[in-house]
Amino acid sequence: MNKPLFFLFIFFCSLQTFSQKLVCKSNGTILNSENQKISPDQVRELLKDNQKLLADYNAGRTKKTFGNILLIGGLGLLTADLIHGATASGMNAVPTGGGYYSLQTEKTYPTALTYVGVMAVIIAIPVKIGFSKKIKNVVTEYNNQMATGYNQFNKQKLDLITNSNGIGLRLTLN
Repeated sequence: MNKPLFFLFIFFCSLQTFSQKLVCKSNGTILNSENQKISPDQVRELLKDNQKLLADYNAGRTKKTFGNILLIGGLGLLTADLIHGATASGMNAVPTGGGYYSLQTEKTYPTALTYVGVMAVIIAIPVKIGFSKKIKNVVTEYNNQMATGYNQFNKQKLDLITNSNGIGLRLTLN
C-alpha cells in the first residue's frame, strides 16, 4: 500500500517542479523561484506558448523603455536649461546710436527647455507606473496558468490496459 502512494507522491512532486513560479519586483525585474534574475529574452522564451501574455509583456517592456527615455530626457533638459540660466549674464548691449551702447537686462531662465523638460517628467510618471502594472499582471497570469496546469504538456492520453496480471491505467504526457 505504501509503495503505490510513494510513487504517486513522487509523480506529483515532479509535476510541481516542472512548473516555474515567477516573481516580479517593483522595477520590472522578474525573478524565478530561486530568486535569480531572469533576462527579458528568457522571459520571452517562457511565454512563447501564450501569445497574449507575450504581447502584454512586450508592451510593458516598450512602455518601460519609453518611460525611461522621457524621464531621463526631461531631467536632462531641465539640467541643461538650469546650467544655461546660471551661466548666462543676462545683460545685452543694445546700440543706441552715435556709437554708444546701452546695457539692458534680459530674462534668460526659464526658457522653453524647462517647460518641455517638466512636461516630459510629468508624462513619464504614469507611463512608468503603467509598465510595472502590466508586467505584474503578466507574471500573475503566468503563475496562475502554471498552477492550474495550463499548457504544461502538449498531449495527454489516458489508456486502460488489461493483461493476464490485471487491469491498469497508463498516462502518457508527451
